[in-house]
Amino acid sequence: MDNEKQRTKIRSTISIIATIAIILGFHTFLYQPYTIPSGSMTPTLLVGDFLFVNKYAYSYSRYSTFLQPKFISGHVTMGSPKRGDIAVFFHDFSREDEAQHYDHGMFGGFFSRQWRNIRGAIGCPMEGVHYVKRVIGLPGDKIQMKAGRLYINGKQIPLEFVDTYPLNESHMPPIARRYVETLPNGVKHYVLKAYPFGEAHLDNTPEFTVPPGHYFMMGDHRDNSLDSREIKGVGFVPEHKFVGAPAFLFFSTEASWLQVHKWLFSVRWKRLFKAYTDKLRSPLTPNV
Repeated sequence: MDNEKQRTKIRSTISIIATIAIILGFHTFLYQPYTIPSGSMTPTLLVGDFLFVNKYAYSYSRYSTFLQPKFISGHVTMGSPKRGDIAVFFHDFSREDEAQHYDHGMFGGFFSRQWRNIRGAIGCPMEGVHYVKRVIGLPGDKIQMKAGRLYINGKQIPLEFVDTYPLNESHMPPIARRYVETLPNGVKHYVLKAYPFGEAHLDNTPEFTVPPGHYFMMGDHRDNSLDSREIKGVGFVPEHKFVGAPAFLFFSTEASWLQVHKWLFSVRWKRLFKAYTDKLRSPLTPNV
C-alpha cells in the first residue's frame, strides 16, 4: 500500500511539473496574454483590451521568457518588425523615477516592488515594463516631429481628418480629433490629437537617426504616449527586446481589471475576436 501511495505521489508530481512546463513553453514560444493598461494606442487598442501576443513573430531572447534570466544572452531572429506593425517590447527603466511611476495600485505598489526585489535576487532584471507601440522608424531612418506632424526621412507623412473622438481621460481634453495617417509603405492607421498641432509636449523634437538594429516606436494617441520621442526614456528599441506582435483580441471590457464583478456588464461585444494581426496593423482594412 505504501508503495502504491508513493507511486501516486510521484505520478502527481510528474503531472504538475509537466503541466507547468507546457504552460511556460506555450507562454515563451507561442502565445502570451496581455492586457492594455493605458490609452497610448487609442483608438486602435483600448484600455481593457485583452490580447494574445504571437511570441514567434520577431525573435526569441531572454525577454521572451517569464523571468528573463540574465544568463541567457543573444537572440534568435524569426522575422524583422515592419513599418506600421504594432509590437510588444520590453523597456528597462533607465531612471529611478520611471520605476516609481509604476508603483501604484493596491497598497501603493507594494507587490510591484516586492516582485522586482525577488527578480533581482535571482539574477533577473529588476526594473522594467512591457510596452505596446507602433513601429514608425526602421534602422537608418531619420524621424522628426514638427508642430505635431510626423516626418520620415525628411518627408511629411500625410494626415487626413476623419472625425472627433471622445476621450475618457482625466488629464486630457474631453474631445480629440481623429486622423488617418498613411506611412511610406502604404499602411494606414488612425492617430489621435487631443491638443492643437504644435502645443503638445512631444509635438516638436530634434531629428533622430535610428541606429542599426533598433526601431523607433510611437503610440497612436500622439498626445498621450511615452515612446521613442522621449529619447532619454524609452528611446530607440533594440530588436532583441521585441517580445511579439498582437495576434488577436479575445476580451475587452470598460471595467478595470480589478472590477471582475463588472466585466460581464461592461464587455465591448463588438470588439471581440475581430482584432486580428492585419486588422491591428491597419485598422482601416475591412473585417473579413
